[in-house]
Amino acid sequence: MKRNQHSILNTRNLVMMAILVAIQIILARYLSIQSEMFRISFETIPLALAGIWLGPASGAIVALVADILGTVLSGIGLYFPPLSLGPVTFAVLCGLGAKLFRRYQRTWEYVLMPVTVTLAGIINSFVVGVAAFVWYQIAVMGTEGSFWSLAAINFASRLTTKPLTILVSTLLVFVINRAAYRPVVSRILARNRA
Repeated sequence: MKRNQHSILNTRNLVMMAILVAIQIILARYLSIQSEMFRISFETIPLALAGIWLGPASGAIVALVADILGTVLSGIGLYFPPLSLGPVTFAVLCGLGAKLFRRYQRTWEYVLMPVTVTLAGIINSFVVGVAAFVWYQIAVMGTEGSFWSLAAINFASRLTTKPLTILVSTLLVFVINRAAYRPVVSRILARNRA
């Protein structure tokens, strides 16, 4: 039986996805700064790269696997599936942006990719992330209060750190993509298509 080289589950894609999952877990679970009031983490960088380099479906798989494995490995808290919606949405949006706009090479690289990563970060942090975390607070932690009051508090607390982490993450995705895509990743992906 001949394997489909264009499949997202071919060997090269799986290896790249596994590397990005490992990097995401390290950034999210072991190199983040977290307190009761805020969290500083650059865990979205490998998710953006997975979506941009491998496509939205691969990005979604990387985000989901990293979230599940990260929760199990760190042993902090329960795995709550709606919390995975933020990272999955982020990776999918980055992948869709790449699919739609990569053909405009220079414009994609210098303008549309940073805009896509920034917008995906805003949607992840301030829309999907807030809703999923409030759901977690109510369903798992038993926090008292209405959905909207808890959402307002969570939204306000994210305003202290998230804009800066989104900006820095976008800059790092740009730099890493510039440094690695053409010399390394594009060649690996070209072998997948051959």
